[in-house]
Amino acid sequence: MKKTCLAVLIFLTVGMLGCGNSQELLNEETVNNENSSGKVHVEFMQGKPESVEAYEKVIQIFEEQNNTIDVEQVNLPDTYTVLTTRLSSEEYPDIFNHFPLRPDFEVLVQSGQVLELTGDEYLENVNPSILEMAKTEDGKIYSLPLTINTMGVYINKELLDEYSLTVPETYEDLISLLREVQDKENGKFLFACKDTWTLWQMMDRLLGQLYMNSGNDFSKDFEAIGKGEKKAEEIDEIVRAAEQMLELFSFAQEDPFGTSFPQMCDDFANGKGIAFFQGTWAYPNIKKVNPDLQFIFIPFPAESGQKAYLSMNIDIGLCIPEGSRNIPEAKEFLKFISVPENAQVFNDADGSMSCIVGVKNNISEFDNAYQMIDRGDVYEMMSNMWPVNYNTTLMDYISAMLLNKDLEGYLRDVDIITPDFYK
Repeated sequence: MKKTCLAVLIFLTVGMLGCGNSQELLNEETVNNENSSGKVHVEFMQGKPESVEAYEKVIQIFEEQNNTIDVEQVNLPDTYTVLTTRLSSEEYPDIFNHFPLRPDFEVLVQSGQVLELTGDEYLENVNPSILEMAKTEDGKIYSLPLTINTMGVYINKELLDEYSLTVPETYEDLISLLREVQDKENGKFLFACKDTWTLWQMMDRLLGQLYMNSGNDFSKDFEAIGKGEKKAEEIDEIVRAAEQMLELFSFAQEDPFGTSFPQMCDDFANGKGIAFFQGTWAYPNIKKVNPDLQFIFIPFPAESGQKAYLSMNIDIGLCIPEGSRNIPEAKEFLKFISVPENAQVFNDADGSMSCIVGVKNNISEFDNAYQMIDRGDVYEMMSNMWPVNYNTTLMDYISAMLLNKDLEGYLRDVDIITPDFYK
């Protein structure tokens, strides 16, 4: 169903679219329905640090117009681990964000932890194609899809001009560019290996590009490995994605394993790298550090003779726990942020691609991506088809592959770990 719904994205237009102790018991103010000021306290737990300021802009406007509700945004480094713990121990926030197409979200839904929103009036503000994509197999809705994302290569346009280089059109062009500048202090392809989630995301998208071009079945191949019917080394897409990642890593900065995602964005913004591979969510980090930097965002270039595609995913789905004490007030916030003018405020600050009809994308750096979405040159990210927690397990072995520069060891690791997820 999701693949079918994704195909409908070809009808989207740019106008329509516009990755103390945190686990201690809730304090008294959070547990009580009203805080000391007499306002209803709504706790909003969200796991995207790059979106904190964008949410604060919307929350400020919301509180000005709803003076009986106080919204507290909570963002933690390990938000989703804390969220799982909170839900299982019945210490519910009132709103949380999640990724509606991921298997771990489906687990929360199936366990009865997420409030069904089917039929809520504010969902009519969501682009119908995306809302359809967000439905469970039985046609129900458990989140308000707010943004979609994609991933590609950020390139410092100022450095391209300085070195008289052109935007790469193929993978081979990208490698040629990196070879041209590899001896330059600012000519590195940046990695954030300290945050290993960036590694499985990169591997996922490299696989996606290759599978879209080969026409082979991603899910069946990994299932075959899981059942012992195939080895990773026998699957061209898995081998080639790993080879590409290792080749790009050969142009990495001096200390990629000491570099976090925020530091990588900061380094790029400060001209310390010519390119890096990341999602649209990196945009506000770059602009915050250096608003005047001239850069572009392109799809990951396909190899010569192949076609470039954009991976697509519902990036932000706003949800209400079944056990929230403040469901009416939580729904008021969802209703508010789904109004196009308010979603526009969020979109302008966050740099996201909005799911809300009427929101306009105003980010010139993403023009190429908008055009690809209009053409339908997109696919749903492959890791949505992996079993729960496979991606987070795989990322440590991707990290080891890069650290040891060991392709064969990585392929053996894939053979070893995959059966645990396909029983």
